[in-house]
Amino acid sequence: MDLRLPWHREQWRQVQQRRSAGHLPHALLLVGPPGLGKGWFARRLARALLCEAPTAEGESCGQCRSCRLFQAGSHPDYSSVRPLEEGAVIKVDQVRELCAFLGYTARYGGYKIALLEPADRLNGNAANSLLKTLEEPWGACLLLLVTAWPARLPATVRSRCQRLSFGIPSPTLAVPWLAERTKEGPDPQTLLDWAGGAPLAALAYAGEEHWRRRRELAESYEQVSIARADPILAAESWMKEGLTENLRWLIGWHTDLIRLKMNPEPPRLNNADLGDMLQRWADRYPSRVLFERLDAAIQLHTLCTTTQANAQLLLEAFLAGGADPC
Repeated sequence: MDLRLPWHREQWRQVQQRRSAGHLPHALLLVGPPGLGKGWFARRLARALLCEAPTAEGESCGQCRSCRLFQAGSHPDYSSVRPLEEGAVIKVDQVRELCAFLGYTARYGGYKIALLEPADRLNGNAANSLLKTLEEPWGACLLLLVTAWPARLPATVRSRCQRLSFGIPSPTLAVPWLAERTKEGPDPQTLLDWAGGAPLAALAYAGEEHWRRRRELAESYEQVSIARADPILAAESWMKEGLTENLRWLIGWHTDLIRLKMNPEPPRLNNADLGDMLQRWADRYPSRVLFERLDAAIQLHTLCTTTQANAQLLLEAFLAGGADPC
């Protein structure tokens, strides 16, 4: 897989400058909105640093022993840690194993590299366990922490990493890249608008099934809001497929509702294809309620994705709370 993305050029240049000057840190915190490929960048960098014959641009050669092992997922000097299951935290035992790995001598005499993704899923004990390694790194090791939510990391962890920021790319970079990969379905600009400009998020939603499911949930939400559907049954439907994604849709709708309330012809909507439905919602609710519902949707997403709260009950309460526009 080619991990090079056109909107990563500036970040790659920054890292290569630090590397050439001998100032590459022992810990990099890669931050930016979801859907920008920060994890792709981290793996690209890891592969390049482990490569035995990197190119003049600092890229991996793709042919040496190290590159072949990395591609096969068996490089002895690289390790990655993720939550053991969707929605879970990264546990202290996982971090202890990772720190022990970094303490070993590199098998091939170069870097020891570890990836934590998403780093904001570290629980408190795991974050504390990581601090000693961040404060006293062993030899030529590099720790890559990837997150879309850096504020969820303890300040003690953030302060011991150098930050590498990723922003939403310009359409001149994102649209052609996406167009090459979406020959059918919505046009690339519509996909990007819906995904808030994040190309990988837009690519994930390119399939017809995603758009059908999204419209079904929007219609269900509208029916609940006018008391023509049971919020309990609606919540069951929302729980069935991709809750995290469904809640991101919910936040996006409410963001657009506020745009419509402030300006009947806003310059941009993330969900332009749902414009008529959103306009009905915007007309039905006063501004105060729309802002309250957006705050509630964001809180719902946070609770359902970062805690062990009962998502079904939280959804039922949220949906029921939207039935009365007053």
